Amino acid sequence: MASKSQKNFCLKYKNTAIDIIVKKNKLSRNYKFTFDKKHLRGLVSIPKYVGFNEGLTFAKENAEWIYKQVNSFSPLIFIENNSNILFEGRTKKIIFENDTNTNVFTTKNSLVIKGKDNKHKIILKDWMQKRALSILENVIENYSKNLKVHVTKIRLSSSYNYWGYCNSAGVISINWRLIFAPLEVMHYIVAHELSHLIEFNHGDKFWRQVESLCPDYKKQIKWLKKNDNYLYRVRFD
Repeated sequence: MASKSQKNFCLKYKNTAIDIIVKKNKLSRNYKFTFDKKHLRGLVSIPKYVGFNEGLTFAKENAEWIYKQVNSFSPLIFIENNSNILFEGRTKKIIFENDTNTNVFTTKNSLVIKGKDNKHKIILKDWMQKRALSILENVIENYSKNLKVHVTKIRLSSSYNYWGYCNSAGVISINWRLIFAPLEVMHYIVAHELSHLIEFNHGDKFWRQVESLCPDYKKQIKWLKKNDNYLYRVRFD
């Protein structure tokens, strides 16, 4: 049964088929076009009194924008045996080995995953997330002592929209995909979020606080701006 609040379309532009979801929003007064990085599709939000076809027309008027967004994620990088990925900022070759014992270890040029029953990707993802959490716990402990702030909980995020998040209760959420980036980038994101526990803005005091923890933070911001799509392009399925 078709939904009364949204409708799916396929927009064809420059020989590329792009999925578009037009959704009615009772709180919206304007048209809004966003890109779904996870599913590589366009999301159009329209007022409830506007027809779905008008939403599609709006998408067509902005076809070049959504086309560029989709292309910026091409090609996707799938975790497979013998594929190459960035891990902690260094290129590593993925090697699947069949073994009754489950293990993951790194060498200078590779990531070796031992397992059975074709569970290698599951094993690797779980290992990466645990490794990311372990690194984060150490960095957060050191930085929070430096700033004299209290972190009540550390969470790993799988968001496709943000790298880090914090709230006034001291809960810190960091995107585990930063494990693909140089560790200094993850350190910067932690410094950024912890600094918000003191300065909930992006004023001069905030950036001075970030710099006290991460003197080369501008370099890490530059790396993220250049490579953020890569971190989202790596897929396990």
